[in-house]
Amino acid sequence: MGALVLFGFELFIGLVLGGIVTILGLFFGHIILFDSIALAILSGVLSHALLQIHPAIAIVIGIAVFILLFFLQNTKVGFWIIGGILSLFRALCFLYLPMIYRGKIWYGHMLF
Repeated sequence: MGALVLFGFELFIGLVLGGIVTILGLFFGHIILFDSIALAILSGVLSHALLQIHPAIAIVIGIAVFILLFFLQNTKVGFWIIGGILSLFRALCFLYLPMIYRGKIWYGHMLF
């Protein structure tokens, strides 16, 4: 039971850090850099938490994701592809927030 609580806590910390870095990116205007950082942190934490990868390898995965996304987002085609995907993800997050608040979603199922 304790391992499950620690897993949830680690997942929560990763999601909170990713959210904070994304919000900072929106305010500072360097959205490419901060999106890459947020997704790198999220990928490193989730690879360690979900896949039980060694923390050193998870850090390397995070750094590799950061470098790859930063390089791709600095190209014209990569910017539009990754920007479009992230915009859709943010739209879905903000779509589900009111539903969660009003109790319309229960364990991922929509209850209309």
